Amino acid sequence: MIAPTKTQWGKIQALALARAFSILGSQLTVFTLVFREKEAGPAAIATLFIVGTLPVILFAPWAGTIADRFSTKQVVPLFSVIGASAIFTLSQDVNHWLMLALLFVANTCQSIIGPTWGKLTPILAMKEDIGRAMGTIQSYFALAGLAGPFIAGILVDRTGFVITFMIDAALTVMIAFIPFVLNLNHEPEELAAGEKTRTTDGFRFLMKSPLLRSLVILVFGLVFCVSVINVGDVFLITEEMGGNAFIYGLVGTSFAVGMLLSNVLIGKTKVTLTKELQILGIGMGILSVAGAFVGISPNYWVVMVIWFIAGAANATINSYGVGMMIKETPHEVQGRVFAAFGALISVASISSMGIAGLAVGAFGVREVFVAAGIAAGVAFLLLFPTVYKEQMKIIKASSDL
Repeated sequence: MIAPTKTQWGKIQALALARAFSILGSQLTVFTLVFREKEAGPAAIATLFIVGTLPVILFAPWAGTIADRFSTKQVVPLFSVIGASAIFTLSQDVNHWLMLALLFVANTCQSIIGPTWGKLTPILAMKEDIGRAMGTIQSYFALAGLAGPFIAGILVDRTGFVITFMIDAALTVMIAFIPFVLNLNHEPEELAAGEKTRTTDGFRFLMKSPLLRSLVILVFGLVFCVSVINVGDVFLITEEMGGNAFIYGLVGTSFAVGMLLSNVLIGKTKVTLTKELQILGIGMGILSVAGAFVGISPNYWVVMVIWFIAGAANATINSYGVGMMIKETPHEVQGRVFAAFGALISVASISSMGIAGLAVGAFGVREVFVAAGIAAGVAFLLLFPTVYKEQMKIIKASSDL
């Protein structure tokens, strides 16, 4: 890869906006499925999230390899159209098993497209601007997160379970044209004579790098502990606190508002690598205990405040944490590395949600949230010092050059 000599902020923003619309559509689908299936109980919601997450785990080696070995203009259009077809079919009156199969297909396409998009950031932004570029990108994603629950809450409450799927399908088709409209394309590097692409290189690289290994283990621990919220929050808001679909949407919106404001600040503020690391630590620490505070909240207004703070904290991981990974990963294996990272995090999430589906029904949603928050806090205290130490080694080494 030829390193860019100038950060192309215009293309970064245009691409981020297009992807944000696609994320908005995905949020409409997830929100609608949760409300359509919630009457079946926590185990059904857990199954929904598990099926949606499985493709990231199962196809990670191949998704990353596709990103590294094929161009953006080959991958994105094909899998966008396939995914859109599956989403549109979800709007029809399908049985439970077909619904799960269609969700699996749609998320398989997303899991393949994701690493391909990720390959574009380092060819659009100079290395020293990657943190700010990620903050800019995440700002647009947060806008989608802000609008998604709000719009979904209104549509589900007023129109039922059809329009949201159609909107998602249309936005997914739209994303197929973006590489051509913006003339964005990652051209894969040619293999040397006799060289073969190994699908497991992403996992190998993550485990070989002391920094990335420690970062992945920490994020794995946090995700494992806090993913119970994905299963339980709909029951906490609607059954324990008496909220409706609109209120549930507002709670999700408060998290997105926090992310948005934090990402805007990150995107506009250039800080040193040491300061990035310190801010990342604060964000991870706040996010780790958020679940426990949600569990003891007296009403959904307090939950909104907590989620606002948690959203701001989560932005530091998406910007500085992911930016740290981009800077430490060679471009030729970035697709496989980020697919492997996504797979490992999804293993944590899917395991947690499987346990949560049983635990919420057995012990109560508040009790499970508090226990998960305490466990996440312990994971942070145990693992972040290693991340800090390894990154400081890299920062000091670069300062000596």
